[in-house]
Amino acid sequence: MAEFPSSPVPSYSLSLKQRWNTIVADFDGSNEQRRQKSVFPKYDVSLRFDNLNEAEIATLWAFYTARGGNFESFYFYTIPNTEVWTGQYIGVGNGSETIFDIPGKSTSDQTIYVAGVPQMLTTDYSILTGGGQASSDRVEFVSTPAAGSVIKCDFTGYLRILCRFKEAEMSRELFEYLLYKASLELKGLFVE
Repeated sequence: MAEFPSSPVPSYSLSLKQRWNTIVADFDGSNEQRRQKSVFPKYDVSLRFDNLNEAEIATLWAFYTARGGNFESFYFYTIPNTEVWTGQYIGVGNGSETIFDIPGKSTSDQTIYVAGVPQMLTTDYSILTGGGQASSDRVEFVSTPAAGSVIKCDFTGYLRILCRFKEAEMSRELFEYLLYKASLELKGLFVE
């Protein structure tokens, strides 16, 4: 899967919006019922650039064009924002795999959870730098996580977001306008 170009780097802080999948139903008497369909958020990204040269604009435009507008998904890293990320989804144990991608790269201070239980570094798992999809770091377990157990993590580093472009159709002029004046929008997708 493609990775959003690491250069040029956005000039302004990334704007990340968490999007949860919750169904809210109103009942008589002003009561409401809520049902959470996903326990992990999707992240929408807004990007703004400043002082791009023609080659950098061409690189970003070529990436948008190669994805077919909003058709093909890709990975985006929160560069240059290295932050503490908590409760990030890694995957679900299948009873045979021992290596899973961490949703980040250049990670440190990792805490890995299997079925909500924190695991012990070196005793239960080790961290592999890079090697995952889009160069993400990985976790290798000493023992295979049980089938059906949810694996998640906390870490410091760059978050990897599976996303697509929000817009299906754009002229190059609109694309450049969004880069400078408004923001280029990426819609987060759920990683399975």
